[in-house]
Amino acid sequence: MTAGHSDDWQAVQQACAASGLDPSGARLIHRYSNAIYLLPAQNAVARVTHGRDIAEQVCRSQAVTRWLTRVRHFPAVRPLGDTTPVMVEGAVVSFWDYCPQPMGGPPLTSAHLGVLLRLLHQIEVPPVVLPAWVPLESLHAVVEDAGMSEVLTSDERAWIGTRIGQVREAIADLNWPLGIGLIHGDAWAGNLLACAGAVPVGVALGDWDWVSVGPREVDLIPTWHAAARYGKGPGWVSDFSCRYGYDLAGWDGYPVLMAMRDLVQLTGPIRRARDAERYRQVLRQRLDGLRAGDTVTTWRAL
Repeated sequence: MTAGHSDDWQAVQQACAASGLDPSGARLIHRYSNAIYLLPAQNAVARVTHGRDIAEQVCRSQAVTRWLTRVRHFPAVRPLGDTTPVMVEGAVVSFWDYCPQPMGGPPLTSAHLGVLLRLLHQIEVPPVVLPAWVPLESLHAVVEDAGMSEVLTSDERAWIGTRIGQVREAIADLNWPLGIGLIHGDAWAGNLLACAGAVPVGVALGDWDWVSVGPREVDLIPTWHAAARYGKGPGWVSDFSCRYGYDLAGWDGYPVLMAMRDLVQLTGPIRRARDAERYRQVLRQRLDGLRAGDTVTTWRAL
């Protein structure tokens, strides 16, 4: 077990003790931006999140999902009972109901996402204090982190910073046909979970860290970006737009949001580049390609 994994596991054990939960038989089932541990004795998962000022963000995500699932009956992942996030030495551990994913089941696709986002975007802003959406907030924080000097050259950091400013200026000039309201903030198919009993399509939407109030188009652009950058193809877009009821590519702000999503997809590889060679390779492909103006090469997914 690596030092990072060991620290996460210790955080889970301490958070379970503080919350009166049993960690017996716990095992790591996912690790990327967050570490997810299955707690079989509780039929739950523990989610370990790192970052500056992250506690407020995690508490907000649980407050919103409790309201969505209990009051508006929206199929979101559910916090475990009335548990609250636990801060442990620079990490925040939160507890959620476990949705076991079937082996060999049908894939979760853009069609599922289109159905859920259409429902979500019809829901009013919940009675929870939510921030206004800020474009490229996470990437800006990562690039400003002095520790990233091991990953990015000063020239690369300057280029990304300049590009963030340019895209933010272009976004500020946009009109938003779908209006402003409750948005998920990171709505891509990888945040879908098969969930027995979830209405209407047996799928729940997870990872609400970036829930906010903002333009609804922000939740749509990941689908078009996946078709263009990750080889999903036109069917991925048409399946989504048929369920959601809107073709984002027909809007004049589409190229700006595509440029924004390109930058968003640098954030994870930059954070993880010190952990493994595959993250460094992905970062190089994406960043070098963007700087060269390459909009054709299919990106490697993580």
